Parts: sequence; C-alpha cells; structure tokens
Amino acid sequence: MLLAQRSLLRLAPRSPSSSTQCLAAAAAAARRPALDPRLQHAGGSTLITAATGIDGSSNNGAMTVPPPPPIIDIKPQLLSVAPMMDWTDLYYRQLARLISRHTWLYTEMVVDQTILHTPFLDKFLWFPPEQHPIVCQLGGSNPELLARAAKIVERYGYDEININCGCPSDRVAGAGCFGAAMMLRPELVAECCKAMCEAVSTPITVKCRLGVDDFDTYPELAHFIRTVAEGSAVRHFIIHARKCLLKGLNPHQNRTIPPLRYEWVWALKRDFPNLDFSLNGGVLTLEETAAALRIVNGEQAEQAAAAPSDDAEQGRPEAAAALAAAEASGEGVAAAAAAAVGIPAGSSAGVSGRQGIWGVMVGRAAYNMPWDMLGDADRAVFGAPTNAATSRQQVMRDYAAWADRMIGHWKVEADGHKSPNVRTLVKPLLGMFHGEPRAKKWRAAVDAALKTAGTVTEVLDATFPVLKPESLDAPPRPLGTLPGRLQHYALELPPTPEWVMADAPAQQASSGSEGGGSEGGDQQAAQQQEAAVVAV
Repeated sequence: MLLAQRSLLRLAPRSPSSSTQCLAAAAAAARRPALDPRLQHAGGSTLITAATGIDGSSNNGAMTVPPPPPIIDIKPQLLSVAPMMDWTDLYYRQLARLISRHTWLYTEMVVDQTILHTPFLDKFLWFPPEQHPIVCQLGGSNPELLARAAKIVERYGYDEININCGCPSDRVAGAGCFGAAMMLRPELVAECCKAMCEAVSTPITVKCRLGVDDFDTYPELAHFIRTVAEGSAVRHFIIHARKCLLKGLNPHQNRTIPPLRYEWVWALKRDFPNLDFSLNGGVLTLEETAAALRIVNGEQAEQAAAAPSDDAEQGRPEAAAALAAAEASGEGVAAAAAAAVGIPAGSSAGVSGRQGIWGVMVGRAAYNMPWDMLGDADRAVFGAPTNAATSRQQVMRDYAAWADRMIGHWKVEADGHKSPNVRTLVKPLLGMFHGEPRAKKWRAAVDAALKTAGTVTEVLDATFPVLKPESLDAPPRPLGTLPGRLQHYALELPPTPEWVMADAPAQQASSGSEGGGSEGGDQQAAQQQEAAVVAV
C-alpha cells in the first residue's frame, strides 16, 4: 500500500522552505492546546472584547501589531462553511461560531489587489479570536501579488489561506482571470500556489470545480490536480462536484444545472492518495454530511466492518461493535467510521482523511438554515461531548449582545448612517427558524421592527413573542431525526487515467505477480471501479 501511495503521485522537487513551512503549520495547528475556558461560550459578554481593529484602534487603518496566537482546540476540517460572496461576512461567521464551536469558517473571497491597496484593511480581514478555525479565501491570478497579499493575511492569524479557482460569478471569472477560469490555466495556478507557499507558513489550499466549459473530463481534472500538487506544496483541494459554464449560465444556474458528480471526488482520492480532498456541492443536511464522511477506503463504514479482514476468512464483529459504541457515545461520525475499519483513534489514517475524503463543505444550506445544518455538528461530526448551542434563543441573544457593540464600528456618517447598521447585523438571523411554525410571520415582524429599532436586541425583544416557545428553546435536533432528507448516492468511479497508472509501474508489476498474472491485475482494476453506495 505504501508503495502504491508513493508511486501514484510523483511530486516534483520543491524548495524545503515551501513544503516544510506549510506542513509544519498544519502540524502546529493540530498540536494546539485545549480551548481556554475563558473563550468558551458563557454569554455574549465573554465572547469578544471591545469591537476594535486588530491594531487596537477603532479606525480603519492597516494593522500594525499581529494578533496573539489563539488558544483553541482546532479539530480536522471535517465540516466547513463555503466562502460565499455577500453572505459569509464577519457577522454571519459570528453567528455560525455561536452555533458550532468546531465547524471551519471561510471568509468571502477577497481580491489580492484589494488587500494591497485598501486603506480599510481591517474591514476586509479583521475577525474576533473566537472565529477560529477560519480560512481566508483570496482571488487573483498574479503569483507575486497573491504572495504579497498572503503575507498580509497571515499577519491577521488565519488558520489557512485558500485560492479561488471555482467561483462562476462574472464579478470574478471575467475580471482579471480568476475564479473558475483559473482551471483553464493549471500551470498558472501552480505558480500562484508555489509563490504563496514560499511567502508564508500558513497552509495554502485550492477550491475548484470539476471543470470549466469544454475542459470537463475526469482526466483533465486529474491533470489539473497533479499539475498544482507537483508545482507547489498544496495538499488539500476542495472540489465543488459540478462543472462550470462561464458562458450561458449565471452563477445561480451554475450552482444547480450542471449535474453533480460526487464519484469524481472519490476517484481523485483513489488516484492521488497522498492528497486530501473535501466535497462541496448539493449537500443540504447534516445527515448527508455524515453519509459522505462514512466512506472509508472507498466503501461505507458499515460495509467495511462486515467485510472479511486481510488475514481471516471471517467478518469483523469487533469492528462493527466499535462502530456502534463510537456512535452511541457521541464520538462523531468520523471517529465511528475509523473504528469500523480498525483505525486507531488519533492516527493519521481515516480521521485525518488519509483513507477517505478530508471533509464536507456546505454552502447556502448553512446560511439559509444555520440551526438545522450546524446545530448538532459539534457532537455528531466532531465528537465533542456537547454542542456549543443549547437553543436558538440562547444563540440569538448572545449574537445580539455582540452585534450591538458592532453597530457603527466601521463608520458613522454625518447624517447618522452607521456601518454596519442594525439591518445588516440582523440579516444572518433570518434563517434561524427555517421550517418552524410562524417563521414567515416572524420575518415579517422583523422587517417591521427594523424601521424603528436601534439595536439587534430591540429587534429580538419585539419579535420573539410571535414565535412558539418550543421554537425558541428546543435544543438542536440530533443527527438522523430530519425525516425525508436522507439520500443514497451510487458512486461508480471513473477509470484511473492511463498516465496515472503509468506513474506506478512497480505497483502494476506487484499486482500482477501477487494476483496470478494479468488476470489478478484485471480483477483489481475492476474492483476499483465498483459502485460505492453512500447511505446513513
């Protein structure tokens, strides 16, 4: 197996500084101490200090003093919220963090030249320390400019920096050739990533699509991945499992019309086992997230537990028992999946993504229904003993206490207009009662209250009486209690490209000798392409 992993992806030589720094930063993040009790949720007053810039001032100037390192427990990126322009701003991220302590958060995309030239740097990059783990997504296509921007981003203390190679918006793809259009230039993407990795110690990642326009076959996607991985220290790719049509479809259509091909993401993990891949696109519930994370070694965890072991002609009841025990104890779906195939807790396999996809990235589902999507994530996905949030009311009251201190933080006009204003700060809350009785009446009441309210707290005081007490005070729904939302994905993996197999002559020779000649090799190839069924 080790020989196969080494031969399937032959990485080009790179400077020790780029790979060592990026990988060292990832290792350092994994070794961070447990969360300081002072940073844990205990009411709005303890979550954030005075709303000031990272340089200690309340103006919009550039940062002059780097932030202290966060004292938090950063878990693997099993679940993350996608970068979404006009949506995943500072205010939404604060709400999401109050709901889930461990879900990874991404900024809106920030263009490299904006970072290099704006006099209001804090407005684009500042975040309170409790928003860790957090990733800054950059847009650009010039290696030098991206490297300079990455240096500035690193000073703000982000846990990772992501480069946008997947956004279909004409605000991105048509301006300066970045976003999804970058997939048409894999060598340039590799140059950009290399420059960024050499400039900073913060890990660099790539978010991309399956393809763009006529660049839409699996071998072309695999070529893009290999080009970027061989040319830089990037080891984590977030794959939106749809192609993108830059001409003919608008951004909304590009999120819904091109078909989802989840099987390509698992095929990438099969063909590039030394890399990590996260799945993005079409995941609408926490159950579907759990379903994707259960795939280990190309099969569902329950199937692996029941399969014969390598050295015995019998099933693995002890693994099945470990799976049941892990789930019953609330250790999280990733730990349960690892237990099912006998992977030791805390090892680099399974939980780290070595044996399956690294994680799942959710988009608008996390914005439109944040409570349903994130409420049980800490316990069910990350294995925390409890969830960060106990009820919608608790989360929203704590958010309001924080948001009220942010009113007018960036600017107060001569006419009294404030940035941000109350309406901007209330916007992330509008999906909190998705699917609940009287949710529509509550949103109408919010709209009316915003005409006179001077704070977010006043809006909540005026509108909460519209709702039923159980909607306000019920705890998060446990995983598996959302009826009718489970889906079964039949994943028939595409064949491995010939040039990938050509990179593994030793593996092929070994397979032929151990499997009884070409017949054994053919049998192994057939097994690689068997359908994998994802189900909870």
